[in-house]
Amino acid sequence: MFVSLCQIIIINKDMNISELSNLNANVSVCVTLADLKEFVSEMMAEVAAKPQQTEETMLSADEVCKVLGISSNSLWRWGKSGYLKGQKVGRKVFYRKSDVDALQGK
Repeated sequence: MFVSLCQIIIINKDMNISELSNLNANVSVCVTLADLKEFVSEMMAEVAAKPQQTEETMLSADEVCKVLGISSNSLWRWGKSGYLKGQKVGRKVFYRKSDVDALQGK
């Protein structure tokens, strides 16, 4: 015989949806449209307040060699030594433009 355990929560009328979601309890909630709109606007404000990630420009090995005026052998050694770390995407290695600019002193 399967017996399910239920947790009964007495909800304060002033409790909002965000507070309910923080309870981590299995509850059924009936909300008004106004409460739902308030919850969505709170979540949108929270997302807007978080710092946005800016997309980093990546350069290929050939572009880095051309910009820095070095050979591909030097770039490979720099990668091995940790002087200029690359990020592998598939079989190609790309380098952050900000890292290359830092080496140039920009």
